[in-house]
Amino acid sequence: MSHIIEKLQQEHGEFRVFLKVFDAQLDKFRQGRSPNYELLDALLDFFTSFPDEWHHQKEDLVYDAVIEKAGPMTDSLVNLRAEHEKLAAKAGHFEDRMAHLRRGSDLPMVEIVEAGEAYDRLLRHHMVKEDQVFFPMAQKILSVDDWLQIDDQISQQRENPELVDKMLRIRSVTDVISEIVAE
Repeated sequence: MSHIIEKLQQEHGEFRVFLKVFDAQLDKFRQGRSPNYELLDALLDFFTSFPDEWHHQKEDLVYDAVIEKAGPMTDSLVNLRAEHEKLAAKAGHFEDRMAHLRRGSDLPMVEIVEAGEAYDRLLRHHMVKEDQVFFPMAQKILSVDDWLQIDDQISQQRENPELVDKMLRIRSVTDVISEIVAE
């Protein structure tokens, strides 16, 4: 298995762990209780930054290489890249609902919960599609040279000082989430 796919799957595992924590906070809303807002802020920060600023960029490199080689086999992957944009929009929508709540809006809790659930469902569905269809297809279609080329592109991205700063900030966010959950 490509180490790139292994890393993407490892990141999916981290998303799933954070989604469990996110679900627990949504449950508090459902029960009429106050969630841990510091934790929700950190989760939102992670969900609105890490996927778009790093994870999806790597997937898109693999996606582009698969599309280039696969031709008509890509029907099951048609919406994959568009889903990345939908995920960003749904995370942003939940973040907006939370901002309304913080400003003292009388926004019904059901709207906040529905926005969170919509993001959660789409992300889980998206990861299943990638794990069960996209990644195996990429493993099958791409050659060793293709993977080396993708790895080289990822390495070049890693050298971008702006991205390095973003990744350090995101890692600090994941540390905050882990610390709060451990309490």
